[in-house]
Amino acid sequence: MSTYTAHPLVHGFPGKSSSHGAFGWSSIWLLQGDGRRILVDAGPPAYIPLIHAGLAELVLAADDITDVLVTHLHWDHVSNFTMYPNATTWVGEDELAWARTQPAGTQFMPDLHIQEIVRRGDAIGRMRPDQEVLPGITTVASPGHTPGHLAFIADTADGHLIFAGDAVKNVQELHSLTVDSSMDLAASVRSVDRLRSQLVDSDGLLIPGHDVPLRADRTEVARVQPQRARIGFFADARRGEADRSIADSDDTGTEV
Repeated sequence: MSTYTAHPLVHGFPGKSSSHGAFGWSSIWLLQGDGRRILVDAGPPAYIPLIHAGLAELVLAADDITDVLVTHLHWDHVSNFTMYPNATTWVGEDELAWARTQPAGTQFMPDLHIQEIVRRGDAIGRMRPDQEVLPGITTVASPGHTPGHLAFIADTADGHLIFAGDAVKNVQELHSLTVDSSMDLAASVRSVDRLRSQLVDSDGLLIPGHDVPLRADRTEVARVQPQRARIGFFADARRGEADRSIADSDDTGTEV
């Protein structure tokens, strides 16, 4: 059984705008081991410079990635799969069967990326629930947010990591079982409950789709590190860009 080292390339952030929709700031992690360099989710287009910078810190480049595991086919989780020329992209069989039937303009669905996945045919890896898709990495059915959503459990040097994707987007969802943005709320609640039980039983960490890593026991859920973000905003014609710093210890935001 393979044991991987795990590196966050970009930590997710649980933010959305009431006027401009979701930020799409999703989590991207790299797993290394057994001669493989595996990305869990591909991220939105805005992440391209962040991904290159994160890989460079590990003395890696996009050409070095061997596999991309996609939790689901929303734009902020799959869009950059084309930037890895030597990688096999893995998608859920049920997720793709559903996604390819959705009409252009369906919420969160990147039409051209899904068409490209379909065009590549057998070059795209297909996954099913409860499958050891790569050595030491097992898929877990986690529908609700999308019909064929998959989570991944990976054996790492620091214990079990559960990559929940958007089955669990943030700390609040794991704590309350109340899920935002779901196509099937009852299925989502069952998925969050299943993943939380696996997290508690394994004493590992859960990587949400849009938050920093989480730990849980039978009663409590907590982030293992602070959640922070900075947003630049040009407020008027007379001054330059102002940064708004947002942290879980200060939910009002602070201009710096």
